Amino acid sequence: MFRRLYSTNVKSNHGSLYSQTFPAMIPVFLLGSAVFLGLKLTQSKFAHEKYLQEAHARIQVLEAEVDSLQQQRQIQLDSSSTSSAASAPNNKSEDKKSTRWFWS
Repeated sequence: MFRRLYSTNVKSNHGSLYSQTFPAMIPVFLLGSAVFLGLKLTQSKFAHEKYLQEAHARIQVLEAEVDSLQQQRQIQLDSSSTSSAASAPNNKSEDKKSTRWFWS
């Protein structure tokens, strides 16, 4: 009486998409994912190496700055010790009195 609008013999467009196209895309997807992850790992490794190089360069700059400051301090201490020793060699008794506590 009523004829069905769809037939079981005719494949639908969705069925052919799922049965033919998607299985063929699986190896492409896996290969693309592997390449992406490999490139991401390489980029991460290079970024870490660059960070380490920049850190070592910064450390060297800071160490040089510390060395120069220590040399300046040593020069100032040497110059102040020679000037104070030459100006007041007889003030040893006064230094002892000034460092004592009031009760001693």
